[in-house]
Amino acid sequence: MSIMWVVWTASALLISTTPGSLGAPPPLVRDTFPIKWRKIAEERSLHPVNMAAVQIMQELEAEMFRVQVLISYERIEVYRDHTLIYERTGVLTHGFKSHAGVHVVVLHPTRGHIMLSRQFITHQPAEYRNLVTCLQSLLPGRILVVAAVPEALAFLPEEAAEQLEAMGSSMIRNLATFEAWAMVSHTPSSTHAPSITLTTSAAHFTTTLHMPRGTTATPSIHMRSTKSVPSSYHHIQPSTNYEDEERVEGVRVWTEAATIISRSGGSIQAPPLNTYAHLPKMPGVWCRWHEDPSMQEQRDFCDTYEGYLKLCMCNSPITPAFRHSAPEIKMNETIPVAMLTAIKPFNFYRQLLNLLETPGASQTPILVMVDGYHEEVIQLARLFRLDVLVHRPQGEAGSSTLLNMHFRFSVHNVFNFFPEVDKAIILEDDLLLSPDFLSFFQQTAWLLDADPTIHCVNSFSVNSYPEVAHDPTVLRRLEMFPQFGWMIKRQWAREQYERWIPEKETADWDWWLSSEHSMQGRHALVPEVGRSFHAGAAGAHVTGWAQEHIFNHMIYNQNPHVKLKGLEDLTLHRYEAKMKREILAAQEVHFIQHPCSHPFLPQDQPGPFKLFVASDTKSDEYGSYYVMQLCLHGFNEDSREKYKGVVRFNLEGRILFIIGCPVSPYCSLFPQGVTILTPSSMLIRQAEDHALEWQTRNYPPYYLQRTPVQYPEQEFLMNNLLYHYLNGSLVYK
Repeated sequence: MSIMWVVWTASALLISTTPGSLGAPPPLVRDTFPIKWRKIAEERSLHPVNMAAVQIMQELEAEMFRVQVLISYERIEVYRDHTLIYERTGVLTHGFKSHAGVHVVVLHPTRGHIMLSRQFITHQPAEYRNLVTCLQSLLPGRILVVAAVPEALAFLPEEAAEQLEAMGSSMIRNLATFEAWAMVSHTPSSTHAPSITLTTSAAHFTTTLHMPRGTTATPSIHMRSTKSVPSSYHHIQPSTNYEDEERVEGVRVWTEAATIISRSGGSIQAPPLNTYAHLPKMPGVWCRWHEDPSMQEQRDFCDTYEGYLKLCMCNSPITPAFRHSAPEIKMNETIPVAMLTAIKPFNFYRQLLNLLETPGASQTPILVMVDGYHEEVIQLARLFRLDVLVHRPQGEAGSSTLLNMHFRFSVHNVFNFFPEVDKAIILEDDLLLSPDFLSFFQQTAWLLDADPTIHCVNSFSVNSYPEVAHDPTVLRRLEMFPQFGWMIKRQWAREQYERWIPEKETADWDWWLSSEHSMQGRHALVPEVGRSFHAGAAGAHVTGWAQEHIFNHMIYNQNPHVKLKGLEDLTLHRYEAKMKREILAAQEVHFIQHPCSHPFLPQDQPGPFKLFVASDTKSDEYGSYYVMQLCLHGFNEDSREKYKGVVRFNLEGRILFIIGCPVSPYCSLFPQGVTILTPSSMLIRQAEDHALEWQTRNYPPYYLQRTPVQYPEQEFLMNNLLYHYLNGSLVYK
């Protein structure tokens, strides 16, 4: 009989085999040890390898996934069973590495394939909302990998921290800026009755964290382990063997780790993070409707992709019948909707549900235009029996060319696909829609036929802020290009196809369309209160800063039954005559105080009012329109919404015309002369300070930043946007 002994030495693992029965190891082996190891051998007994335990461990590992997360200043990598499944490399852009932010990767609990992978640029404001929505959309029992790559915490406020804690994190609130963090868990579920579980002392799962030699950082490691391997996802029994393991009901965290910057070392960057865990393979979510053969396609979709809660939930999920469930409206003509999308299926899904519940959607043809072959988007569109056109991408990733050519393809081919229609609606995928979105276009479509000086109807308004937009029944003529949900005619699409921005041009398609060779003196119809809301962040053109500063505070109509008024007055000659009458009748405003002093309109007068500002050209070279916008609604969007040098604001029912002179022809209505406001550089700064006060008040809560210790009581630095605190005390601005 042969017995195997395992002996550790300082340099290698020695395995010796001796014949005979069980007994003490041969003394000659021990005598060959160095003194240090001989003393250890005298104090400890050697045991034979438990081959049964080894076999059990091997069988258990075959029923597990090994998930590993590595984070460094250069990249983030996620491995499943030593195979790289997710990677982002950091390139320094605008002061941050391109892989910085919070990464969410969701794996199938049985097969282990990636069901969802997203990066949230949380070093910019606004993006945390998308992170929270993403985590809330996950079905229970999925393998969840969440990682914070420096810098991920600058704009990760309370709402995001609470949601990460709901997913099982116990460390996120103690993480400081430029520190790395990762967690691997199963998404939470409700608590169920105990089930049969496989229990063995060999089934331990641990986490490790590696640091380079010589680093000044101190790692903070949080390890969790369990002795219960659930036999079924639906019967997870919370463990009671380990303190604080199940703070959140139904959450199972397998590893959570962070690298912490040492305050005494002076380093501003945490060392690399390397953590892994073994996770048991579990069955996926099972629902009663999965047994319905007619829903097999939807069941397969939900078993392949994640983030579609309303589509994949067990109780009353949305089905393909949702395509024809919206209330009907009066349809004057068939106007198809072209939904443009590319690499963000979550945006497309959100907008698709929004569109399909909009009154009139069941009567409206929908065509999905995908920039490149993206299986997830195509499968989702097919679930709802929507037609799909795939555009071969033109241009490098992230370039203006890529977007420019996709819009050109879509504007042209929506009319090729629907040869019988004369108008179409172009819809970007990062928009939310008003309930009267389709009705709005049906009511205004005839104006495109009646007046050739109108080139499009926009659903979006740059100045749709509650301070200056009040009446959802009103539209205006503006010198504006198509933007964020717009309706065009076939003739315009044919004309612009030939004049479209060249493929090698670096400008953007919308600004190209705003040039005179494209506009040709024509106007857009724009609602006073928008019918679409920009809900993207950290996109190709709209950063998280722009989303937070500009778009998040706009309003869009929520009444599905709005009857538009005064449409006949929107034709060119009638509109100009009406503008002339209203401007002549308006009361001129003379400033006594600063224009940001509120209220500056006479309180006892109903209006309308007029104010003259200096503007030689359309470019607002004096900053006159800019100052008035900062004062009236506090946002620094450029002054695009003008008609012949006139901006029209509705201040809670009182109309104010801001007229630029001498650029506006309406200045000539007053030969006797008018008072023109020309803002000084000091006035512009004061207006910007007025807006900055609002921005400072509305920034998210403070975040931690570890700093070199100068005094024993100095623990951390807190920041918002402009103010810096040590332990809660203001130190400098």
